[in-house]
Amino acid sequence: MLTFSMMIAMEIDEDERTILGALRSSPGLKACILEMVDITDGNAFEELNSGDDAEEAVVDAIQKTGTALLQGWAEKKNRQAEEEIRANKSYRTHKKKASDGKPR
Repeated sequence: MLTFSMMIAMEIDEDERTILGALRSSPGLKACILEMVDITDGNAFEELNSGDDAEEAVVDAIQKTGTALLQGWAEKKNRQAEEEIRANKSYRTHKKKASDGKPR
């Protein structure tokens, strides 16, 4: 017997899987997307009475989304660099030098 989640999974294309994976791995991105949905369809929609207010809310949400995406990118790049350093034995670790200039 097929469950509801199995039926939904069968209807999701590769792009949607990619988006869902990104949302699951980044709570900050998920919160930003939900904020945008709220602006267009949720409580915020009811509270925004002018085009200027809606524009300001959307621009703010997009800026937060950009920040969340770039933060995630920087964290991944940092992890990648750390892994490369650990994997490459030729990198030298920093050692303090004695007063005569030789490593301790």
